Amino acid sequence: MQGCTGEFVYSVAGGAAMLLQDMGEYCLVGLDRFNGKEAERSVLHAIGLNEIQLSVLRAGLLVRWTGSMEIRSQNELTGFGFAKDYDAVVTVRTEAVDQRFALEYERRPKSMRFYRDIAAALGREAHVSHVLYLVSNYDLLQFISGFFRDSRCRVFFGLVKDWHSHLLDMPVSCSSATRCFRFRETLDAATTSVEGAAISG
Repeated sequence: MQGCTGEFVYSVAGGAAMLLQDMGEYCLVGLDRFNGKEAERSVLHAIGLNEIQLSVLRAGLLVRWTGSMEIRSQNELTGFGFAKDYDAVVTVRTEAVDQRFALEYERRPKSMRFYRDIAAALGREAHVSHVLYLVSNYDLLQFISGFFRDSRCRVFFGLVKDWHSHLLDMPVSCSSATRCFRFRETLDAATTSVEGAAISG
């Protein structure tokens, strides 16, 4: 079918998805993925996430994009999983070094308990130091960010439209700060901290 952006959108039926899984693709299939309304929301989420990926790819900044299926497979089948099934883990090219962060794309709010559970889980995250939440509007940003005030993982929040306009230079906020930062600055600051720790050690 042809999507609202004029691009063609393809779907995979359950049997084909299971065949891909048998062939070794990262395609773990659950029955809930074929529920009517949930499937519609999943398609819209997937299209938005794909546009986020294409933005950074076209800018020549993308080094690696690890999608949700691969992350879910690693989390469920290995002992080296992430704290949650992120929408993606993204490695980008900066002036200093390649930087990696986890990405969450939120189109609509979920329950308060859902975000409390995520905040608790991120306290156990050992594989990424940054999590970026991209959301659709400021109200949703304010709602979600409030659950991460005590998170030990560095969680940042920004608008999807700012990602498409500015990419790594987009303004982001965190619940423990009163001002906005450029996302690039937060990544560089983490590198500087690691280098400083290495020198002092």
